[in-house]
Amino acid sequence: MNVKKLIAAVAVFAAAGSVFAGDLMPFTEMDNFQSTRTRADVRAETMRNRDQIALAHGDIGAFEQPAATSTRTRLAVRKEAIESVRNHRAVGHNDIGG
Repeated sequence: MNVKKLIAAVAVFAAAGSVFAGDLMPFTEMDNFQSTRTRADVRAETMRNRDQIALAHGDIGAFEQPAATSTRTRLAVRKEAIESVRNHRAVGHNDIGG
């Protein structure tokens, strides 16, 4: 029974694959395109305009923010963390949300 279903599934997939095989390149409007510029021309223009290209891709420095600074010392943060752990342990292991 399973072999029959497997053979039927393979046959269906094979038929579906052959149906869509002709649609690999459905766009024909570019078939007769003839470029008017050489690769060297395009490359030279790209090199001339690389600064504007970088800006167009999101390399904007106007919104950069300075690194955040803290008003607390490492020692104060460490002491607070130790105190928090001690307080949490005092509550109990089964206290959810506390």
